[in-house]
Amino acid sequence: MPRGQAADDGATFVNQNGYHHTKANGRFVATHILLMEEKLGRKLVKGEFVHLIDTSREKRANPTIDNLELRTRGDRKSPQARLAHLEAQIEELQSEADELRKKIASNGG
Repeated sequence: MPRGQAADDGATFVNQNGYHHTKANGRFVATHILLMEEKLGRKLVKGEFVHLIDTSREKRANPTIDNLELRTRGDRKSPQARLAHLEAQIEELQSEADELRKKIASNGG
């Protein structure tokens, strides 16, 4: 497409960071977002975002639905990080429960 000429809907380009974009409804949108919205049958809602599982330059430039994952804000932790956080919470609660048991036992009920 010649420089300075308006692009039609459906036009595409790959930006300097390697992400594929497609023009839809008069504006360019990251193609991976359009793919996820098509799969969901709706627009993304506030707090949702599309995560590329494999972020290699090749995958960013040629996104496919099997490389996409719908996430919500605050959901950025890996499963391992989330598990570690939960285990730490469990340990804290277990310690608190043990202290309460000791207190109850020393007071005779």
